[in-house]
Amino acid sequence: MGEEWEQDANPTSEQPNQDEVDKRLEDLKRKVTKGASEAQTRIKRVFNKASDYWQNAQTTLTPRQPSSIEEQRIRQLADTWSTENWRVARDLGTYMDTVSWSTDEVWELTLETRWETRTMELVTESYTGATSATVGLRKPLLPVWDYDLPAVTGLKAPQTRTRVEGLDEIVSCTVCNGTGHTLCANCNGRGWIVCPECKGRTKKRCTTCRSRGYVADWPAGEKKPFFKQKADDMASVLGNKVSDVFDGIRQQGVPIPNPVDVDPATKGATIPCPDCINGEVDCSCGTGKRVCANCEGARTSLCSSCTVTGKLVRHREITRRFELRTQTRILGECPIPVSHLVKANGDLAYSAEINESLHSEAPPERVPIDIWRSTVELVQTESKVQEKPGTDPQARPRPSLQVVELVRIPYTKVQYRYAEQDYVLYLYDSEGNEKFYTDRYPARWDRVERLFKAISTDLLTPVPSEETPSNPAGSYRVPVEVPPYSINEEDEENHSSHKHE
Repeated sequence: MGEEWEQDANPTSEQPNQDEVDKRLEDLKRKVTKGASEAQTRIKRVFNKASDYWQNAQTTLTPRQPSSIEEQRIRQLADTWSTENWRVARDLGTYMDTVSWSTDEVWELTLETRWETRTMELVTESYTGATSATVGLRKPLLPVWDYDLPAVTGLKAPQTRTRVEGLDEIVSCTVCNGTGHTLCANCNGRGWIVCPECKGRTKKRCTTCRSRGYVADWPAGEKKPFFKQKADDMASVLGNKVSDVFDGIRQQGVPIPNPVDVDPATKGATIPCPDCINGEVDCSCGTGKRVCANCEGARTSLCSSCTVTGKLVRHREITRRFELRTQTRILGECPIPVSHLVKANGDLAYSAEINESLHSEAPPERVPIDIWRSTVELVQTESKVQEKPGTDPQARPRPSLQVVELVRIPYTKVQYRYAEQDYVLYLYDSEGNEKFYTDRYPARWDRVERLFKAISTDLLTPVPSEETPSNPAGSYRVPVEVPPYSINEEDEENHSSHKHE
C-alpha cells in the first residue's frame, strides 16, 4: 500500500483527478471498517463461547467403583502413580474407566561365569639346605591344566600362585659364578676409591686463606667498642660463609662471580698465610686414595642372590588369574523396554552353582520348560572354550565356576479410558515393589490446555461473509490477512495493470 501511494505521489507520473482520490479514500475507509468489524466479531464470538469452554474444562469427573479385588488393586496403584508423578492427572485410579486388564510374566536370566587362566612360571630362590630332601624326587612336568590345585571360592577371586611340588632343582648361581662373592660395586673390584677430599691430588684447599696464600696484616689501632666489634665479627663471618658457597660453585666449573669482596689485599697490607704453602695443605690420605668402605679392601662383597652359598633352588609356580563375566537376558515377549525390566526386583525362582551338566527336559520347580531350555542353551554356549588358531590350548581361559539365577517378573496390562481418550498402563515387578510404564498418559493440565487451544482457534477462524464485494480494476486495495489466502487470475491482472499505471 505504501509503494502504491508513493507511486501515485510521484510528480513525474500522471496526477489523478479529485474524483479518483475521493473514490480511493472511500474504498480505504470501507476496508478499514470491515476489518475492525471482523475483529470485533471474532472477539465477541470467543467471549460468548469462553464460558462454555471453561465449564467443560472444569467439569468434575465421576468417581468409579471397582468391581473386583484385582480392579481395586489396580486403581490403588494408579492413584499412587499419579500422586508420585506430578505430570499425570490427579487421582487417575479413582476416575479412570478400566476397559480390561490381563496378567503375564517375563523372566530375567543372569549367568555369571568365572574364567580362569593358568600360566607356568620359573622362579629361583636362595639355597638354604632345607629343600635338599625334596630336590632328589623328580617328577614329570605335566600340562598346566592337569594339576589339581586348591579350590578357589567366590566369583571375584584374587590372583593366586601355587608352587608345584617335585620339580625343585639346585643350580649354581650365575651372578657370583658359584663362588658366593661378587666384585664390589662401590669400588669396581679395586679395593680403593679416589679420595673425595682432595680428588686424588694429595693436596687440598687451605681454609684459613682460601687458597690465596696470604692473609690481612691488621695494624694495631684503637680498641673498638664492644657492640661495634661484635657487629664487625658477625659481618665477617656472614661474608666468609657467602664466599665459601660461591667458591664451591666455582670449583664445580661454573664461572660465577663472588658478590662479597673478602680479598684482604683490597683492604690493606697482607702477610703470608702461616697455615699453608701457596694456599694448599697436605691431605690426610697421603696418596690420593681411600680404602673402600663397602668391601674394606677385599675387592669382593657377599652375593645377595645366593646368600654366599653359591647355589640356587629353581622351582615352578602356577599363576591363576580370574575374570568375571556376567550376561543378563530377558526371556519372554513384553512391551516394556529391557532397560526398565533389568531394574526390577522380581521373585527369585532359581539360583544355583553349575556343578554338573544340565538337562533341558528337567526344569526345576516353578520354572517353565521353555525358560529352562533357553537357560541351558546359554549355559552351554558360555561354557565353551573359544578356540583360536595359532594359540597354545593350555593358555586359553576356561570356565571354572558358573552361577545362574532366574527371576520371575510379573506384569499387568491395563487398558482404560480417561476424558474420552484410550490409554494403556503396565504395572510390573513383585508385590510391594510395583513400577509403572506407559507410552502416553492423561496429563494433569490437559483440559486447561485444550481450553486455550479452542480459544486460539476461534480467534484465527475468519467470520463468514454473506457477499463478497467486487474489486474494480484500478481500485485501491487494502490487503486483509484471512486464512486461507489465495490470489485468482483476475486479481493478478488488476494488480499488474495498476502497477503499470
